[in-house]
Amino acid sequence: MDAQSCFREMFADLQSQLNPDDISAHLYSAALLTATELDEVNNRMLPNHARITKLLSAVEKAIRIDAKNFSTFLNVLDKTPRYRPIARRAREKHGKQQQPSVDTSVDAAGPLSGKCDMKNKIQDADIGRIAGDLPQWQIVASNLGMGQLDIEDIENNNRAPAEQRKSFLMKWIGKDGSAATYERLSKVLERLSEQGAAEKICEIALSEKIEQKESL
Repeated sequence: MDAQSCFREMFADLQSQLNPDDISAHLYSAALLTATELDEVNNRMLPNHARITKLLSAVEKAIRIDAKNFSTFLNVLDKTPRYRPIARRAREKHGKQQQPSVDTSVDAAGPLSGKCDMKNKIQDADIGRIAGDLPQWQIVASNLGMGQLDIEDIENNNRAPAEQRKSFLMKWIGKDGSAATYERLSKVLERLSEQGAAEKICEIALSEKIEQKESL
């Protein structure tokens, strides 16, 4: 059974048993939710069933973009014991008897997975290369959790678009630290249909890995 069909079959169990507070932060860390989607899911003004629907719709969108995100979702479920039976049944239907994992930043991060190791923090030396032609940086920043005031501050303090992109990356890396990885940035770009830019992040991450090996 393909990933999308398997996910749809899980809907009934998930809608009746899921508590968004259990997994929303983990889904965001795994880049299955954008910052905007996380805010919507965590909106306590909404009834619980509406929050669950928003969460599942966002995950379904991520799986539709890349079927490998289904495995990431199952690994997130594994972090909460009462959801593990749901994940196990889904794996059986999906035909993958894989061991549960609590690592939400799994190798199945997207179509670029396996080509390069992107789980490392973005290095300072790569900021300029990444910023060079980073598309839609304001939207990327928002999806990575940066607030509108911070985005406006970057725009006001940097007139040149190239400087704005570089300033955004430096601010994001400074704020998120080790969580500001090549993988996370690449996955956001993929979700924004910026495949070329996502591939460039992979190439930069790969060259960084090669340079580290050569320096040993």
